[in-house]
This record gives sequence, C-alpha cells and structure tokens, in this order.
Amino acid sequence: MENKTLLRSLVPGDIAGLVAAAGLPAYRSGQLTDWLFTHGALTWEAMTNLPGTLRKDLAERFDLVGLDTVERQVSNDGTRKFLFRLRDGATVESVIIPMEEHPTFCVSTQVGCAMACRFCATAKGGLVRNLDTGEILEQVLRLRADIAAEPVPGLGDRQFNIVFMGMGEPLDNWEEVERSLVTMMDERGLAMSGRRIQISTSGPGEGLRKLVAASPGVGLTLSLGGSTDEERRAVMPVPGRTSIKEALDLTVRYAQGTRRRATVAWVLIADSTDDPGQAERLARLLRGKPLKVNLIPMNPLDDAKLAPPDEKSIQAFRRILTDAGVDTFVRASGGRDIAAACGQLRRRRLKS
Repeated sequence: MENKTLLRSLVPGDIAGLVAAAGLPAYRSGQLTDWLFTHGALTWEAMTNLPGTLRKDLAERFDLVGLDTVERQVSNDGTRKFLFRLRDGATVESVIIPMEEHPTFCVSTQVGCAMACRFCATAKGGLVRNLDTGEILEQVLRLRADIAAEPVPGLGDRQFNIVFMGMGEPLDNWEEVERSLVTMMDERGLAMSGRRIQISTSGPGEGLRKLVAASPGVGLTLSLGGSTDEERRAVMPVPGRTSIKEALDLTVRYAQGTRRRATVAWVLIADSTDDPGQAERLARLLRGKPLKVNLIPMNPLDDAKLAPPDEKSIQAFRRILTDAGVDTFVRASGGRDIAAACGQLRRRRLKS
C-alpha cells in the first residue's frame, strides 16, 4: 500500500487553504497548525478541539506520522543520538548536541548521501532517497519532545538551534529543505528565527546557486576539504567537481546578501588535511572575506584507517589561520562513545 502524503509536508499556508476548501472557518486552520507544530501531535485523537469530521477527512487523505524511534543512545558527554525508521523501512539519524548556551538539533535531509566524502560514514552507503518535508520536520519535533521530557542538564528550557548537518546533502534536496525552512520560520509553524538555523553543505554548485537565489536568511556552513581543487577532489570526490573558487564565491555572495558571516568547515584528518601548507593556502583563500573557520577533528569511522590529528597538530593548523587574521575555532566532535558521527549508527544496524 502506497504511503499518503504527510500532513506536515504542507506548509502552514497550504494548510490554511486546505481548511478553507473544506468550508470551515479560518480559526480551524490555527487550531490544526497548533496541533501539528506547537504540540507536535502524533495521533488524530489528540486533536480534541477539531471536529471529528475534519479529523476523519484528514486521516483518509494524509499520514500524520512518518518516523518511528528505533534506537536512542546517550553519550557520556550528553550527546543524544536517535535512529528513526521511516514508513518505507529506511532509517535516518538525528542528534541532540549540548552546546554551551543551547541545545542544537542535527537533522538529516536524505537517506544516505551521494557525495562520497572520505570522512563520512553516511557516504559509504550511497544515496537511497530524499526525505520529504514532513520527515525533516518530524525529526525536529521528536527531538524537541525528548528535551521537554528530559531537559539537557544546565540548559533548562533554552531555545534549540537547528543544523542541517545530519545524513545527506541538504542542497541536493533543496525543494524539500526550503519548504521545511518555511514552516520552521513561519509564526504558524515553529516560529524560529533564521539566526537559529544553519545549513551545512559540501558545496555542490547547482545547490549553492539555488540557495543564493532563494536567500532564506539562515546561516551557511561550507565544508571545503582542500586548499586546492586537486586536494578537494581527493577528499570529497563529488562536491570537488565544483571548484573551490566557485564554491567560495557563491558562499561569499550568500553571506553578503544575508549580512551574516558564513562558516568554512574544515575536517582535520591526520596525515591528510592537517598539513601546515594547506593551512597557509587556506588562509590566503579566506583572508578578507566575510567568513570564519570551524576546524573539526574527524570522528573516526568504525572500519577505516582515517583518524583525527593530535592536539599539537590541531593547534598549529589553527594558529596559522588566526595569525593571518582568519577567525578560527576548534569544534570537537561529540558522542564518540555512541557512534554519533553522521551515518555510523545506521551503518552498524545495516551491517548487523
């Protein structure tokens, strides 16, 4: 039996039109969006102030739930990792990352990924399919419910941030990602500020051009992978088809349009991307641009020889960039004891 459209795949404006087409008063639309996004209702029966006839009609035409929690793990550092099963049996991962001032939700946009980046467990399984808008949003709602039931220690009821940094390349699923952003920032949806949302991309040229044209006002992180096109292709074969110059030019255009610095993510791999010469070339590429750098020591994969550099190498790389006037920060990968790197938990499940 074919799955029905997820109701949460409709943006709030579409839902208002749906209610109007049913001949119901406008306030019913507000009640319905409250149940979908404010309360995160997972059953039709929970929507107690909606007419039974409306709920019955919606249930016949739409699915309300697209995810089922298969596994939840909590790391020693407080990171929470979730494996969700979708309606077709595929699985995706989401993560709650405790930050200094707020929890951050890391959500997936695809089942698998076609980018083939060497440092990523998701890429080893290839791309299965894109996620629907409703599947993206339901990850957020389920993570929100988790911290409501069990607040992150020390953060209380602080607002969460969202990063599109889970499984998949967000800009290869731009239409669904864009619709999810609409709902996230709509007052009738999650009512979030764009400053609390970040898209992390490996930088496919077509996707970056779509992002620049849409200019949704959210943050942008570009994973670069190399200081020359040859280096980049060796680490990130598919994104490497877009030259560094084009990827950086588009990222700078986006940053200028939003009047908000973009971030360059640099995954540090021992004996690969931790070379001081790369740091010097990277500094020359970024100097004077509205960009900052996040250095991310790679989270070791369970079946690969790649490893993060030692602390001395990490700090030496950082120092070259900061001495050149490029703001640079080291971002530790959390949850190593629970396989929190993108795709690891799913991959272990598939292998077993």
